[in-house]
Amino acid sequence: MSKPTTVAVTLDAESYAVFQEAVALTEAAGAKVSVAHLVQHHLHDEIRRQNPRKIAQRFLKSVVRQINVSPSGETAGRKN
Repeated sequence: MSKPTTVAVTLDAESYAVFQEAVALTEAAGAKVSVAHLVQHHLHDEIRRQNPRKIAQRFLKSVVRQINVSPSGETAGRKN
């Protein structure tokens, strides 16, 4: 079962300018799109190319590393 989610993305000025250029190109071709729509479409395509389970597992490992907690909920160096 898949669950939809909403993600907020902050682009630096250079990245935003690249997407703005893409918007200008699509508008010149006759399609009206927003930067937000292009970013959403691009991220969705990138995620589809990868295995969502692997993405989630990498995220979990990253969180565990950052907060120094084992996946079972034990804080490193201390037993619950």
